[in-house]
Amino acid sequence: MRTGATTLYGALALLLLVGGVVQFFFAGLGAFGEGFDTHKSFGWILHTLALVIFLLALIGPRTGRDIGMAAALVVLMTVQIMLSNVDTAAVAALHPVLALFVLGLASHIGMSHRPGRQAPVSPASS
Repeated sequence: MRTGATTLYGALALLLLVGGVVQFFFAGLGAFGEGFDTHKSFGWILHTLALVIFLLALIGPRTGRDIGMAAALVVLMTVQIMLSNVDTAAVAALHPVLALFVLGLASHIGMSHRPGRQAPVSPASS
């Protein structure tokens, strides 16, 4: 079960990465007149996905590093969502910037746990 949870942990992180790219498209639709409702709704779906990734980190890999990265993903996404509601334009403009960090972290998590990847060799075992 733990191996399956670890594989799902990485796969969902990659799904979050793809979803983040789709989010940029939805933001573009909103900026060019279609409204931001789809962007907002899909953002909440991605935030929920980040929470699932965190829970899988607790069940699957259970390393401090993985749990920390998954927790950071949830925190970054929560702050990012909060930034979209700030009245100061210079602060709210950090919303898409923080999204890039979310995508980078999701990519790192997903690529680190893709199937068939060899686990890194620790210096102590060399």
